[in-house]
Amino acid sequence: MPKVKISATVDPARLKRAKELTGVRSVSEVLDRGLAALIEDELERIHADGYSREPQADETVTAVSSDVWADLPWDEE
Repeated sequence: MPKVKISATVDPARLKRAKELTGVRSVSEVLDRGLAALIEDELERIHADGYSREPQADETVTAVSSDVWADLPWDEE
């Protein structure tokens, strides 16, 4: 994949933390992974917004609250 060189100013503490969490040493890879995650998050948001606006099978699907998962009976076996 072709790459483009950029200049960016970032929060050094946030960059350090991203490197620690991912184990990535290259700033370019940290930024690539961050952009990929941002794109995926935005596409999911757009997708969910579309389902909220357009009823599916005579129902409107809304965004799921994280509170829903707290009450599920999880099998811990």
